[in-house]
Amino acid sequence: MWRGCALAALGVLAKETGLAALLANAAIDLHRSWAVAATTNKNGNRWTWSQSGLPRRLARWAAALALVAGVRLLLLQGALPVFSPQDNPPAFHPHLLVRVMTFWYLAAFNWWLLLCPWGLSHDWQMGSVPLLTSPADPRNLLTGAALLALAALAYRCFADLEVD
Repeated sequence: MWRGCALAALGVLAKETGLAALLANAAIDLHRSWAVAATTNKNGNRWTWSQSGLPRRLARWAAALALVAGVRLLLLQGALPVFSPQDNPPAFHPHLLVRVMTFWYLAAFNWWLLLCPWGLSHDWQMGSVPLLTSPADPRNLLTGAALLALAALAYRCFADLEVD
């Protein structure tokens, strides 16, 4: 756990999204503890979350998250990062529909880059991904496909969930 916290702290020094490493570690810990809580012990009694030590570990993850975020804010002298229209063009567009379609597309586009990373770039600012200004834009099909895939995955996860 401490190694994960140290690596996340180093990641936060480079970029704020390094905090996600702590959340991912807590989620992995929760997933691994799920099997312990679902099994029975020698007496046939069910394990509880408190017997697995999970609440104590999750409290440590939350404390580490608060500490690393606090140190990051101290390094920024209490100010949050300020973005310009060059950094994030969709956020500054005056039309809500353009912002929504573009942000949904960016989520689908990044999911695609996760699966097929050959189009990566070191700098995505200054309009490198053009805004979606019309519902007839064919890139909306990628957004729809990504939403359908996400819905199918969520359905499959809940369908396979074993609840006693």
